[in-house]
Amino acid sequence: MHAVADIFIILVSAWTINSESTICPCSTSTLCSVNKRKFNPEIVVVAEGKTDHSKWLWNEISTVIAMESVPESEAKNLMCTAHQNHANFAFVREVPMTTNTSDPILTDWLKETADMEKMFYADYIALDLLKLLGQCKADSSHVQEVLSLLTFMITNYFTPPGAELLCIVPYKPPCYDGDCSLSQYMAKHCAAFITSPESFTTCDTNPNCIAKATIPMTSLVFGVEEYIDHGLTPDKLLIGIPWHGYDYTCINYTTNKKTGSTEQLTCYFDEINTSKTCNMTLRKKLSLAEIKSNYPEQYKNSKSHHYHPIYRSDYINVQKEGQQHQIWYEGHDSLLDKYMYIRSMEFKGMVIWTADDLSAKGIDDGTEWNWILHSLFSKGEIQEKSRDMAGIVAGISVGCFVLGSFLGFAFGCAVMRKRMHKKGLRLPFQRDDEETDFHDDDNTL
Repeated sequence: MHAVADIFIILVSAWTINSESTICPCSTSTLCSVNKRKFNPEIVVVAEGKTDHSKWLWNEISTVIAMESVPESEAKNLMCTAHQNHANFAFVREVPMTTNTSDPILTDWLKETADMEKMFYADYIALDLLKLLGQCKADSSHVQEVLSLLTFMITNYFTPPGAELLCIVPYKPPCYDGDCSLSQYMAKHCAAFITSPESFTTCDTNPNCIAKATIPMTSLVFGVEEYIDHGLTPDKLLIGIPWHGYDYTCINYTTNKKTGSTEQLTCYFDEINTSKTCNMTLRKKLSLAEIKSNYPEQYKNSKSHHYHPIYRSDYINVQKEGQQHQIWYEGHDSLLDKYMYIRSMEFKGMVIWTADDLSAKGIDDGTEWNWILHSLFSKGEIQEKSRDMAGIVAGISVGCFVLGSFLGFAFGCAVMRKRMHKKGLRLPFQRDDEETDFHDDDNTL
């Protein structure tokens, strides 16, 4: 019961141990100071080290998080660039799944994590808790272990200075046998919760192995409300938003065409030997850049792709070598829905997962960086330099609406004047001689 608590105690105490400073890898030593700047709202980006981060638009980024796959030299360079642009730097560490505190795997990991914090001059450490929380297999005893751990850590071990913790958690609170109290205790030592966009595909959310949105809006809203219901304040939540999608190979599919709508296709991908575990090898990850490059017409033209009204997400149906595929991704409409939801709920901010997913193909994406991320979310408006996309469309729409309203009013007045002149004036509310075809009890209304 105390094994997990011992892991966290050693982990936090290792981070707070003072040690000799390391050599600053930046061009000037002032960039190697830990500041932990605060922003409202936060726009956090996750980096995989696959693209040239110097080309990103840094003017609104508050924090950059380096994944574990980022090489050491690249992570140092990323830290320097972040601090130079007045942004925070963090790195991801996934807690190893061992309960033996004397296990060399764990002790080496703890030492390495403490060394990395000092080497990177990190403002935050993004602690990946998904496997430790064990949302699919753990029971109620796991809650008590973690609660005991957190209580002991908060009161005895976790004290500044040192990098603060960003806790990567499932999209909904980890509950075990109906006990959902863990999240409010975790909130006491986590500077913020980051909801993982990958956690929407778990053992309890897709029993029929149906291709679906990476981050369904229904699940996003449900998970957030659950966190708030269990004591977490909105200013503690950073919502993970994927800049990638998935290409599903359909082992079977069904079609359904509703009246007045396009044909809807439901894609089923196989289980692993009837184990009720979905075969994720039939799902291939595609970056937003790859989808834009491989399916330019479907991506840009709203008539060439589908929009799921419940999931609030885009998808494409394509045939590849005689095999049906369905590609789910976050496009302009679905991203806008989620950005506006985050703004309206006044959350701490959002986490783009990952920034490399838009720049991976080296295509011209400056405009998309501008309006998809910075302008719409942080300011709620379109900047001048991005108006060649959304701004022009919005301006034309408003102009057409105003012009149409004016012409409609003028035309209506002219017709009414002619009719009154022909028939003569009538008293107000006087009923027309013609019968109406509409009734209050019409079930179709």
